Amino acid sequence: MTSPLLTLPLLLLLGQSSEPASTESPFQARLSFFATDEDIDSPGAPTATSFHAALEGHTPELTSGLRAEAALSFFLTTGGSQGMGFSDNGSTVRLRYRPSGWEAGEGLSAVVHPMSTSRLYMGFTYPVTWERQAFPRRSAAESALELRLSRQRWDAFVALKSAPVLDDLELEVSRRYALLAGGFLDVTPEVRLAVKGTVLDRGQIPGAANQGIEMHVPMRGASLGAVWHRGAPIGNNVDLKLYQGDPTFFERFFQPETYPGGFAASVSLEGSLVSQGLLDPDAVLQRTTQTGGAGALEARVKQGFWRAHALAYVRTLAFIQLDAPGLPPYIAFMNDAETHAEVSGTLSSDYHLQDWGLTPGLLVRVTRPASLRNAPVSPLFSNYTAVFLGLNAISLLPEGEEPGLVVTAKATVRWDLGKVAGVLAEVSYTHDPNRTLFEDDETGVARPVLQPANAVGFSVLLQARF
Repeated sequence: MTSPLLTLPLLLLLGQSSEPASTESPFQARLSFFATDEDIDSPGAPTATSFHAALEGHTPELTSGLRAEAALSFFLTTGGSQGMGFSDNGSTVRLRYRPSGWEAGEGLSAVVHPMSTSRLYMGFTYPVTWERQAFPRRSAAESALELRLSRQRWDAFVALKSAPVLDDLELEVSRRYALLAGGFLDVTPEVRLAVKGTVLDRGQIPGAANQGIEMHVPMRGASLGAVWHRGAPIGNNVDLKLYQGDPTFFERFFQPETYPGGFAASVSLEGSLVSQGLLDPDAVLQRTTQTGGAGALEARVKQGFWRAHALAYVRTLAFIQLDAPGLPPYIAFMNDAETHAEVSGTLSSDYHLQDWGLTPGLLVRVTRPASLRNAPVSPLFSNYTAVFLGLNAISLLPEGEEPGLVVTAKATVRWDLGKVAGVLAEVSYTHDPNRTLFEDDETGVARPVLQPANAVGFSVLLQARF
């Protein structure tokens, strides 16, 4: 009998490409529309609209135990001189072999990620995953080959990412490789342990190349995770903002949720540590090692038709800027810089109204954002404090201001329309005292000015399935 852990979203404890859904039809299609506006009263607030299309298919057995599967996932964009465009969202092609006598879910598989490796990553729980793209200065698509062996109580994988990367020293493109490996072990039917490791060379540091010096960016890292689960699987809460950037964003929220009654609970804990070599800002053309880390604790509870979710995570500033890498690019933080990690906690609860197919819920999140303050002699930030909203997303505070807590409250709803469609929606209120814009002062010099802290926004996700 397969461990109930294998049905959890924390199959993400391997965190690799998602398994195509098993359906009677050899093909299954999804078309999704997503729209969000974080501040409906501000014309300059972040907004997004996107269409997502996915097609999954599998063949009958080609020979005894051998079958082929493919998942095409992409975004449709319109506008501009190029007309309609496409961007990949982690499409895969898979060969799967199950030897005679092996149980369902066991076997050997080879997976090709031809255009994007965002489904092959380090860490386990979004948003503390990393290395979804290994080479930030690639000149073409980043692809990968993944090999996996799955048995009843354990799983192991090894993967190789590859991309052509610009070498400023040689003035040519060279191919780089990243190695990932890991696996999990079901210690008991309720406890799973998982580990991953990676090693790669991101290529030449441009600043050193301009001086004729060969200096690369080596990176090493590991992730450890553990999960305990009892009872029926517990799906994700409706929190569209938190999971944007996850390639399974348009898939995970519409996975069928079962309510068999009784009590169910799960707790997961993970941590990641990574280091990379960057230019030392306090020495001339010397390399230093910058270390970053992240951790997350997640708990889920289900009782009858009621669910509750809790998520707490921490990300150091070096971890947030990991894929840039550095700030400025390829330069480590100054030794006397004052940095603070991002710390966030989220609580949510919802209740499923079975007769109507509705699941309304409430959510509250409190976040202390990551920040950086350099010494006054720094030409980059002067006396300002930089607040980091994400990778290379920076808000500069006026001189003397300290970062404040960001508080978000949401009303959410999920509406399941049988097996053919679904709707997710949320209305949010956010109090963010770190919002600023640059305005000219009386001398004509542009300086950051605090903006109204309160904002009301919305998000909606619609999906049709065929």
